[in-house]
Amino acid sequence: MRILVTGASGFVGGHLINHLKQNHKVFATGRSPESRAGLDVPYFDMDITDPDSIKRVLKESTPDAVFHLAAQSMVGLAWDEPANTFNINTIGTVNLINSLKGISPFSRIITVGSSEEYGLSGKTGKHLTEEHPCLPQNPYATSKLAMGQMALQLAKKYELEIIHIRPFNHFGPGQQIGYVVSDFASQVAEIEQNLRPPVLRVGDLTARRDFTDVRDVVEAYALLLEKSPASGVYNVCSGIARSAREILELLLSYATVPITVEQDQQKLRPSEVPLFVGSNAKLNQATGWEPRRQFADSILDTLNWWRHKVKV
Repeated sequence: MRILVTGASGFVGGHLINHLKQNHKVFATGRSPESRAGLDVPYFDMDITDPDSIKRVLKESTPDAVFHLAAQSMVGLAWDEPANTFNINTIGTVNLINSLKGISPFSRIITVGSSEEYGLSGKTGKHLTEEHPCLPQNPYATSKLAMGQMALQLAKKYELEIIHIRPFNHFGPGQQIGYVVSDFASQVAEIEQNLRPPVLRVGDLTARRDFTDVRDVVEAYALLLEKSPASGVYNVCSGIARSAREILELLLSYATVPITVEQDQQKLRPSEVPLFVGSNAKLNQATGWEPRRQFADSILDTLNWWRHKVKV
């Protein structure tokens, strides 16, 4: 199968391409020539906000399927630039689907949204299913919800095959700072190399979230393509809630030097949703997927990646 991956230079994109290329012909897109670094598949520069750019790439790659990962995915930036975030995430997706409709109408389209679409529905304390209402609480989440709704509406109108994925928290080797696992792991690795004092200053460690190894996540994505389930929304998640404290304790248990943990009052931001966990029952029923990797092993793999990255 010929598969086009937009936003291929990101954290998930690299893992997805490595998985897909074992059995498929994969093409990648990014916003600039620098985005192709480390990608060993055919690459195209593409601007998701430019329909002509999209059409050029589709004509050259002639895909049987498209994984649409290209996005503005930083919540903080979305607050600063809500219009640009919507232009990229929502309008960009409409551009892609409209272009596919005209050039490659039989391509299967997989759009990647976010568990943040559920927002305050997490306050129920229950495992969130695809049937729970979406109550997004920031411009990024709202843009992803609008993206998914537009994709599904266009699919219905034009009889296209579209899957909209809502991934929950994921982590693993290659994830940059800005996310809890990599933030902690990078600091542990730097402390081991004497690049910072042996103290971790933390905020609220009680919030519990649903974490999955990115390598399990991309296997779920691939199955949603290969098993050809019905169009619609699918959660990708472990179904297990874990606290930041549990993650930190695992990392400290792997550390090769003593590390002190201190609570930083400036980082204390009690979560409005203390428990946020998803249900993968629909995905499991459609594809048979379930996470294969042990959580503790995935945490160690992430730490080892950071050890290699910061090693002097």
